[in-house]
Amino acid sequence: MNGSNGDVETQVIRLAIRQLDGVLSEDERLELVELLKTGAQARRAYLAHMQETASLRWIFSGHCDRQRALSLAEKDLHGSKVAVRRGLVATLAVCASIACVAVALQWFSHPAGDSSTMIADAPKPHSVKDNVATVSAVNDVQWRHGTKTPPLLSRVAIGQTFDFTAGTLELTFDTGALVKIFGPAKFEVTSAKTILCHRGRATTLVGKTGKGFTIDTPKARIVDLGTEFGVNISPQGDTQVVVFQGSVDLMKAGGPATATTAADNWTRRLVQGDAMTLNQAGVAQRLVAVQRGDFFPLALPAGLGDAAPVILDVRDNMRDEAGAKCYQIVHQGLREDAPCFVDRGHEWNGLDEHGLPRFLLGADYIMPFNSDKFIGDLQVDVKISRPAICYVFFDDNMSPPEWLLKNFKKTGYHIGMDSAPTIWHKDHVLAAGPAKSIDFTFSIWSRDIPKRGVITLGGVDPPEAGARSRGFNMYGIAVVAK
Repeated sequence: MNGSNGDVETQVIRLAIRQLDGVLSEDERLELVELLKTGAQARRAYLAHMQETASLRWIFSGHCDRQRALSLAEKDLHGSKVAVRRGLVATLAVCASIACVAVALQWFSHPAGDSSTMIADAPKPHSVKDNVATVSAVNDVQWRHGTKTPPLLSRVAIGQTFDFTAGTLELTFDTGALVKIFGPAKFEVTSAKTILCHRGRATTLVGKTGKGFTIDTPKARIVDLGTEFGVNISPQGDTQVVVFQGSVDLMKAGGPATATTAADNWTRRLVQGDAMTLNQAGVAQRLVAVQRGDFFPLALPAGLGDAAPVILDVRDNMRDEAGAKCYQIVHQGLREDAPCFVDRGHEWNGLDEHGLPRFLLGADYIMPFNSDKFIGDLQVDVKISRPAICYVFFDDNMSPPEWLLKNFKKTGYHIGMDSAPTIWHKDHVLAAGPAKSIDFTFSIWSRDIPKRGVITLGGVDPPEAGARSRGFNMYGIAVVAK
């Protein structure tokens, strides 16, 4: 390749910026292809730049397989080890790197004769100043007939509409929001910080600079306050909102400016673990439980085939319809680093290097509320689809309650919990993988469920005041089909 390494890097970055701005000409596109095909230095410069500009790709809560992502992140393109720092900035950058590597591999493995198709064609934008986002992922999307197909890494302008029947599309907004849409879906980018969703499911991860990012639906307006949340719009326009981290403000469609009566002018603050539905009449109600996989699809553990859900629903006796707390059901989701509770960042892990007990891998499980550990008269009803074994993970820092001793038996197995930092345990730090950071140990109890039906679990008795200093937690629930 002609020119010094510095000149090559400068040219690659210049062309990459023009590509992301949507103004890359055909001659420049071919020049970029040639640079990337013939020089490792150029490829590294391109990947580094894309990592910086797409750093909102993340590996939280099922969007990526975190164990695989972290293991990949420990090697650069030549296989050398690098340090991986746990935390938000590091994990976001990991998936950005992986995404860019995946794009670059298309050049590395594609026949030379096809190289002209490997970089996204530069779209013809309304104007550069109208571009507000970048297409950062396109996975198995089936576009509705007549819809213009946006290439990967193409720029997105205000007013652009996306309509597809299947697959997932991801946009990274310049203002600091990452939006992932699951088909069938139709949505429109209406401003630098707003999209209008007519139908479909979406998850949104918003950083500090993206605070105020808004999703409008036919029935609701959701204003982000720095969070991760999901939205599901039915064909009839009903809107479900689930908050996975942080908080959002929920209001009727159009917000206060369009309210015609005092009853329409309301705002509901939802925090981590909350979920609500706005029906066709615009009435907000508690969403008691959701399938987490609707928002965070998970790859199946190795050797496990797809199966119908075993846990169909979960209800409790503690929150009326005016409440907002929502259980999350995770189909075939139990594995290393699986999230424990909807209202905490804690994770399940194996106690030693062998990992979780094998009979639990890929089990359906429920993410309850850790704050329910204070409710002695709690009643949790779990609806099960077929004969199964129900497992309860009970914190060894507490005495087993009567309902557990009477209806379940100890298996002799244990599971560990990696605790995220809290106001009570500020020094706790999450780690990836089994036996890396176990803060609490839970005994595993089992109960045979001979047929389809509902089983009822009870509350817990918190330990005495002196023993509470060690910490204690709500129990976990998993179900495995026979």
